[in-house]
Amino acid sequence: MLASELAVYAALGVWLCAAQGWTPLAAVAIAVSIALGWRALAILVTYALAWRHRSAVPPELRLGILALLPHILREVWWWSAVYAGPQAFVRRFAGDDDPPGASGRLPLLLVHGYVCNRGAWWRFGRELAARGETVWAVTLEPVYTSIDDLARVLAVRVDELRSATGAPQVVLVTHSMGGLVARAYLRDHGAAKVARLVTIGAPHHGSVHAHLGAGENARQMEPGSRWLEALARSEEGRLSLPFTSIFSHHDNFVAPQTSSVHPAARNIGLAAIGHVSLAFSRRVLEMVAAELDAANTAAHK
Repeated sequence: MLASELAVYAALGVWLCAAQGWTPLAAVAIAVSIALGWRALAILVTYALAWRHRSAVPPELRLGILALLPHILREVWWWSAVYAGPQAFVRRFAGDDDPPGASGRLPLLLVHGYVCNRGAWWRFGRELAARGETVWAVTLEPVYTSIDDLARVLAVRVDELRSATGAPQVVLVTHSMGGLVARAYLRDHGAAKVARLVTIGAPHHGSVHAHLGAGENARQMEPGSRWLEALARSEEGRLSLPFTSIFSHHDNFVAPQTSSVHPAARNIGLAAIGHVSLAFSRRVLEMVAAELDAANTAAHK
């Protein structure tokens, strides 16, 4: 998709320079403006939809539009940068897709969200690894298959990581739809191999944005879908592992935002952080690091 977009800009540049007498610098400037412009517009649409279907924000976390503007711009930046960089050139940013070796810490498995790959975690995973964590970010495919199919892929990845590290359990940290994949995995395989689950910006009860998505997994994420209702029923009284849900009351891809609240989780609501920006938030990183410390402390008791 990125290559196709660049080809369009190249063709536009050649036409502007050859037929309209533009300078190469001016042609590049208009191409960059178009690229940034449509991305900004797309994010504004997600915010407009999220605002229309928003959930109530606690009084202490409410923000006016002017206060929220810098965070909207940050979301535009991260959404644009991630899809044009780490996800398009995943090996360049995230290296080979090989599980890490053994260490004294519980291994961490990072699970991406809808229409993403392991490149979405490049900064988050690198910073956790720099803190001494054993980190593996994986890509779950096919992109538009059912969440149940992705859960089966995740099961294989969990066993691969346990085998490579020799650890009896892993910690699952997920973003967006990855939280639903992890829950589907736990439904099918139980929590024997998972020490702790941390979901970030997960649409546990669906999101209105899923109506605009493609694929079976998007249909499953629509609010009130039979799949979501069946998943919730399967968990009643059965989620026994430590589970934390971190989310933003100003999420622009999960609406209503309290869809991220799960009855079996310790739910932590933040403010002024966009959906993609959650995976680049220093505050979220510190929270996940604390969860990992707690998981390792419990494992060594």
